[in-house]
Amino acid sequence: MNRFATLSTTTAVSLLLTSMAIGSEAETSASVSGGRRPGSDSAAATARYSGDVGFARTDTQSGRINLARGVAVGVDEDGLSLSVSHAVSTPAGTAHASTFNLSIGRDGRTSTSVGRADSRGLVQSSASAGGRVSTGYGASASAAAEADPAGHARASTSTHTSGQRRVVVIKHKLTREVQRQRIVLCRR
Repeated sequence: MNRFATLSTTTAVSLLLTSMAIGSEAETSASVSGGRRPGSDSAAATARYSGDVGFARTDTQSGRINLARGVAVGVDEDGLSLSVSHAVSTPAGTAHASTFNLSIGRDGRTSTSVGRADSRGLVQSSASAGGRVSTGYGASASAAAEADPAGHARASTSTHTSGQRRVVVIKHKLTREVQRQRIVLCRR
């Protein structure tokens, strides 16, 4: 019985530490395809967040101009994560996609990643970009572009992480009444 209690306690602690290390996370992607060929138009977007507070939104439009957008924001005690991706294509055979991802940790550490894809084809082109960012693990981005053989395509990504920064915390004394109100609000 004692062995089971030790094993279950160890498992619970490791799960707790794993969930604490992840932090807030946001992930988006957007892709479009279009051109002069009938029925070749498409747009897709994804958005996901994890954190105590946040949101994820997508918007797509197919037709003469194809448009895809994804936005995700996650916030928790470890910091803020933001991811934005968009893509657009036109009937002229051009497609563009880009992504921007940013995390700001509680300790002032920042991670950013960007990605961009451009393509132009005579008949068909497509572009996609996406990214993921977490206050616990940093940022990553992906980008891809494709065009028919007579066209051209280009994609690039970049990632940057800064070191720990000094964070100024302003502490002030609260009256007992304000402290009681804050405790009541936290319990709700």
